[in-house]
Amino acid sequence: MSKRTKSIYLVLKGQQPGIYTQWEGPQGAKAQVEGVRGAIYKGFYTAKEACNWLKSQTHQPLPPTLQQWLVEQESTGTDNDMDSLVKNHLHNHGIVIFTDGSSLGNPGPGGYAAVILTSQTRRELSGGFRFTTNNRMELMACIAALESLQPPAQVLVITDSAYVYRPTTEGWLLRWANTNWKRRDGTTIENVDLWQRLYRLCQIFRVEFHWIKGHNATVENERCDRLALNAAHLPSLPEDPGYRFFQSNSTK
Repeated sequence: MSKRTKSIYLVLKGQQPGIYTQWEGPQGAKAQVEGVRGAIYKGFYTAKEACNWLKSQTHQPLPPTLQQWLVEQESTGTDNDMDSLVKNHLHNHGIVIFTDGSSLGNPGPGGYAAVILTSQTRRELSGGFRFTTNNRMELMACIAALESLQPPAQVLVITDSAYVYRPTTEGWLLRWANTNWKRRDGTTIENVDLWQRLYRLCQIFRVEFHWIKGHNATVENERCDRLALNAAHLPSLPEDPGYRFFQSNSTK
């Protein structure tokens, strides 16, 4: 079987941001990012993957060339064919997980939820904590769903959280694991207990993460949102020990 090669490279921050169809050479993406401090770029196999990544980059405005490209891709319907993505994964005997998390007050009472699909089954799970954050609940939704599975499995996790999506697809998670979960300034990353759990699960399962826009009429994503909110409102929620541990240590 021939090796699959990437066909699209997006340079969000570099000498000349834009869309490139090759990595090497003077007209390639590599020439635009080499030597550029803080360069932001990524290669993709399909336009759909590229669009999803680009729409998750909510931390800074898109350059005009990339804005126009995204509009063109959306107009041709190649950006987010969720039905096709899910059906193809299930057809290949994979598992699809939709996730969501929320916190009332952030921090405050929080809930997480997941819908887990196979070609034959559909099930839901949810839970919550008395005092936690939205980011912790987004992570916990992925963790709880993956921990409910039996290996081996090929899993597609669909999330509307850029907080979850970017570290898992841009190499941050692996870098954190290789640097003892420290930032470049030597401090421990936030929510390290959950990132470590997610990292271990990604070693057990073949996990691919896919980002979608929240509250965009995706049925299972909307269902997760409702389940997570309902869980956050439940009485007598347990304590989130990881959140309390991080807070107490971050103030020392």
